[in-house]
Amino acid sequence: MSETETCGLLEQTLGSSGSAAALDHLEQTLIGREDYWGWFYTGLMRARLAMGASPTPTAGSGDLSSDQQEEYEQAIRKTASLVGNEALKRGRLDQAWPFFKLLGDPQPIREALEQFQADDDGDWDIPIRLAFYEGILPVRGYSWILQRYGLCNAITALSQGEVPADPADRRECLKQLVRSLHRELNERLLADVARQEGREPEAVSSSALTLGCLPALLDAHPELTGEDVYHIDLSHLQSTVQLAAILGQCEELDLACELCNYGSRLKGRFAPRGEPPFEPFFVGWSHYLESIAGRDTEKHLDHFREQARVGAADGNTYPSEILHRLLEALGRDAEALDAAVVCQSPQSLRERCHRVGDFRAMIRASRLQGDAVHFVAACLEQERLGLPRT
Repeated sequence: MSETETCGLLEQTLGSSGSAAALDHLEQTLIGREDYWGWFYTGLMRARLAMGASPTPTAGSGDLSSDQQEEYEQAIRKTASLVGNEALKRGRLDQAWPFFKLLGDPQPIREALEQFQADDDGDWDIPIRLAFYEGILPVRGYSWILQRYGLCNAITALSQGEVPADPADRRECLKQLVRSLHRELNERLLADVARQEGREPEAVSSSALTLGCLPALLDAHPELTGEDVYHIDLSHLQSTVQLAAILGQCEELDLACELCNYGSRLKGRFAPRGEPPFEPFFVGWSHYLESIAGRDTEKHLDHFREQARVGAADGNTYPSEILHRLLEALGRDAEALDAAVVCQSPQSLRERCHRVGDFRAMIRASRLQGDAVHFVAACLEQERLGLPRT
């Protein structure tokens, strides 16, 4: 039935049977069409009529008394629950979610997503959007992105930065990414070795690809990283290594270090060169990740300290920013504040200096950056604390 015909029937019903019957008819029509928003607004229209207010469901609440506004809020929640649950019952998760979101109750959608069984013929887009991008079940949603769309899309999803919003969920997603890339690289290297030896590659179980397998394989077969020999998309490798910086100490960080180990052995035209302090690219990132992993931390920090010193002498503050970021990640707040003198503005240092009860870093930054106003302010702050300026 066309919209014109529907409106004609509704007009007849209004004239012959009144508003309640017309709303009943409209509601049944919208339910049949699975027009859930229309059904929702019909419920609000019914509530407004019952209160003697303007019947337009999208009108403001200015004509409602405080008691009526509370009643109307309850009607909104009741209608949203009714419509959302009906959409969910019919398997329309994308239609149900806005109503549960309005209610601030993601649990019914989360439970439905937990029951979702992905298969090659199914519609993955809606479950992925709800689980990952809407943040209802982000870690599970990310596994579906990897399974359905592969590494390229999975890296893009994490590179956006906004999702997942919870850092713990983000780390769990990243662990999946590191494991997937590490496994893919191992499998391709083993297949290449089998080809060179004139045999068919063997299926490799996940449990067989343990920590240490990759460096051992590369040591045994140096030809795998010969001139212009690459077994994996280098942009995928670069992105994953950089993303791994947030992991903290865990097995996946160790796997990311192994990916750096592979990258640092690459030769040829397309091996990433990088820029200080990540030059060559994978050597620099190996220093970064190994320091977070807690292996020879001082040695790796010395690399960044030297790079920061050279960069500062050349007017390049980027290496100092990286040193500052790394020291913060290691929980070395005092050293991080000292590194920030070169790469951050004096005013941005004020709160941190206040927390540690020492404004000498802000004084040095102001002097170094020629900021006379904040230099005097920092000196006065230090004076108030009764501490020397140098």
